[in-house]
Amino acid sequence: MSCLILTTLKRSLFPKVSRKSFWKTFTAHVVGLAPMEGYSDSAFRQVCKTVAPQIITYTEFTSADGLTYKAPKLLEKFHFNPIEAPVIAQIFGKNEASFASAARFCEDLGFAGIDLNMGCPAKKVVKSEHGIALRRNHDLAFRLISAVAKATQLPVSVKTRLGWSDASDLIAFGRGAENAGADMICIHARTYQEPYGVPAVWGPVYDLKKSLSIPVYGNGGITRLEEGFQRVQNLDGFLIGQAAIGNPWVFLPEAEQPFHFAAKAPIIRQHAAWMIQERGELNGMRQFRKHFLQYVKGIHNAKALRSDICHVASLSDVDRTLEIIVQGPMDQNEALGAA
Repeated sequence: MSCLILTTLKRSLFPKVSRKSFWKTFTAHVVGLAPMEGYSDSAFRQVCKTVAPQIITYTEFTSADGLTYKAPKLLEKFHFNPIEAPVIAQIFGKNEASFASAARFCEDLGFAGIDLNMGCPAKKVVKSEHGIALRRNHDLAFRLISAVAKATQLPVSVKTRLGWSDASDLIAFGRGAENAGADMICIHARTYQEPYGVPAVWGPVYDLKKSLSIPVYGNGGITRLEEGFQRVQNLDGFLIGQAAIGNPWVFLPEAEQPFHFAAKAPIIRQHAAWMIQERGELNGMRQFRKHFLQYVKGIHNAKALRSDICHVASLSDVDRTLEIIVQGPMDQNEALGAA
């Protein structure tokens, strides 16, 4: 299938509508790839869209201040291929003017929407009063949302968490975000103080949905597509994050996922090729190694392959390693298929 035909097919899965109403046009629960710093770059988004054309995707979170000054490294993070569409640009910061400027820039680049990160729990981000720190400053958070909503015709969404230590202010924050101009809000069902490693708590997210008129999405702890549809309940959609790393097939029903590693190898190789195309061979392979390690997680004798994978420096190296795995014992291939 040609690239042009494939692109046309994937675009046809999404309705052509006025941009501000984007989040309200879907007639079924929406599934998406969550934004993940260091992982949800263009190459990985293309991989996930190749496996599951129906999903939406997000960029890695990117500094609004840096975009305002056109920092080259940050501009690279906003490159996307048409086959990734619809792509949502995620930005973070705390300056209204920078947010407005970044929003106009995102619109010029052709993104489907703009997402404001108000949930990142990284210490460096929180110390700078970005990310989840904005949940402790509702007034500033709402001014930022308003600044972006007024600066662009693109739909504006917010991604945050249940709260700082609990979900006691979640409904108040959601209502304020909606009043400020947010067109959708996505909640990672954990708090800042317990960001990972604990079960996601979705109850407060369901309660939030009852209090808002804009779409509400959930995120956190989903490891299978079927699990996502079980958890979505009254919500409008859900995002899958960490479970997709090394397993973009998570966006398929389990019955449709490839069982043997040999069936996965072409996608893995294509991922490496896209990394090289986007970043050059040296940097592309350095970045691909962490993905490669996740792709082989769970296979028989994976530890013996670790050294080779950590030193792949070219597409030929990737091909050789994939061939070793594919030609391995059948139980090895089955182990990865079941991982």
